[in-house]
Amino acid sequence: MKKVKLLLKVIFLVITLCLLYLGFVILYGTLTDYRSLDKVDLKISERINGEGINSDTLTFLSWNIGFCGLGAEMDFFYDGGEMVRPTDILVDKYTNGVVAFLKKNTTIDFIILQEVDENSARTNRQNEIEIISKALPDYFYSYDDNYNVKFVPVPFLNPLGKVEAGQMNLSKVQPVSSQRMAFHSAYAWPKRLFMLDRCFVVSRFDAGNGKHLVLLNTHNSAYDAGGKLRMLEMPVIRDLMVEEYKKGNYVVAGGDWNQNPPEYDVSKVDVAYAAVTRVEMDDSLFPEGWTIIWDPATPTNREIETPLQKGKTESTIIDYFILSPNVEGLNIHTENLDFENSDHHPVFLKVFINE
Repeated sequence: MKKVKLLLKVIFLVITLCLLYLGFVILYGTLTDYRSLDKVDLKISERINGEGINSDTLTFLSWNIGFCGLGAEMDFFYDGGEMVRPTDILVDKYTNGVVAFLKKNTTIDFIILQEVDENSARTNRQNEIEIISKALPDYFYSYDDNYNVKFVPVPFLNPLGKVEAGQMNLSKVQPVSSQRMAFHSAYAWPKRLFMLDRCFVVSRFDAGNGKHLVLLNTHNSAYDAGGKLRMLEMPVIRDLMVEEYKKGNYVVAGGDWNQNPPEYDVSKVDVAYAAVTRVEMDDSLFPEGWTIIWDPATPTNREIETPLQKGKTESTIIDYFILSPNVEGLNIHTENLDFENSDHHPVFLKVFINE
């Protein structure tokens, strides 16, 4: 009988401690919750020689770099895997791989990156903004957080900890301005305390004819059953894009949309990875004349419930661009890197601006 009472006391104590821990985590998350304004003007880095656009043919690169922590050896607990963070060796490997690739492509006019860690426990608090900007000294850049949580408490026995990460716009051309635009799509409390505050970054450039090139870098919601949050987000970015086009500006939007493009066909995708369909973007979302452009042959994203297994790991296309009617897409190409340093592939775009 004494043993039973002792066991019950231990169980009661464990439950009490767990509830206290949960209460503390939720209280701390509530007090430190990052809530951005609708629109935030971003600081633009300084460069010695800044000029406007001087060509009607422009090149772009979009890449979700997976915070330099989701290369081929990794799975991730949020996606059904077991790993929480990469080892120090893998962080160095992925960071060096990402930087080396970017340095090979410094002829590109505009680069937009997603999942760039600034001060996260998962990547040893390394400042990837600083690392990338130093590697690309000829580029202007702006950045802002879309994930800023002081302490992510899951998994329970090995919490993810502090996460500070976001989106980075780089350009050879000096921006007129750069802004963070909030989607304000969020999970219900208390889950929203520990998830991303989704946004898109808008950079504007002088086109030399009284108009602007408006470049949008988006990272839409994931981990969203049924795509309800994305359905809230897409009209927000669409309305701004259409408004800018009506002003006569040239609009290019790219990034990680976390949804397939309309008319996505798995039969055309490289069979090295099993192609799958997620939620497709609504093909009636944009007015007539707008172009949703993607490379149909190469996957841009892999599933990360297991480390990469060629021939078995499922993949899909969720990274691409959307162009206003006065911007003609000349070529789009997804670079197949076998997901070595990120769970996404970089996407290159070449466009012609119609006067």
